[in-house]
Amino acid sequence: MRSLLVVLGLLAVACLPAQIGVIGSGSFPTIRSTFFDGIATDEALKMDNGYEVGLNYWFRLPTKRVEFMPTIYYGSANYSSPATGKFSEVGVQFKTNIYPFDFGGDCDCPTFGKQGPQLQKGFFLQLSPGYALYRSSGIGETDNRTGFTLGGGVGLDIGLSNLVTITPVASVRHGFSPFMEVVYTDINGQDSGLDEPKLTTFLLGLQLSFRLDHKRY
Repeated sequence: MRSLLVVLGLLAVACLPAQIGVIGSGSFPTIRSTFFDGIATDEALKMDNGYEVGLNYWFRLPTKRVEFMPTIYYGSANYSSPATGKFSEVGVQFKTNIYPFDFGGDCDCPTFGKQGPQLQKGFFLQLSPGYALYRSSGIGETDNRTGFTLGGGVGLDIGLSNLVTITPVASVRHGFSPFMEVVYTDINGQDSGLDEPKLTTFLLGLQLSFRLDHKRY
């Protein structure tokens, strides 16, 4: 956690003066087991809902409504079955927002001071390739894994002023690599199989964006 705060601080300094955003989300993880393969059982690894926070830097194409937000995030949740434990995830995503109803718009801002219908100007589709570090503890030995991710979502920019925007976002992030290793045993204590589950996380969040080059407005 300390390393994450240092990285977030350095990123914030690097973004000044610029356009930055902070986002907080509720996370709803779904574990994709390779051992049980969709079979409903109380023995399968389960994770409670958690939270995620992130910081991003904003820039865009000069004449089209395609906007980019390199993002660093930290997420946390608890394992609830078959034993309790802690899960955390630190990652980076290259979020790309496409505004289909205002694709030719040339306003050099993420909805700040926009004129026109809110839905037309603010609705976007999001694509988010990324890379994550997973850490699991409390269930056997501490397990650290890494892997590529791909996310997608939708959101709506709501301009509060020329310098501040609030954005509700609904998204999903799919992990391509196992985030931990689980060894299952039978009633005799013998190994019965190895599970290398992957993670899909659904997110409902709220982002607050700030434009710091206020002298232009």
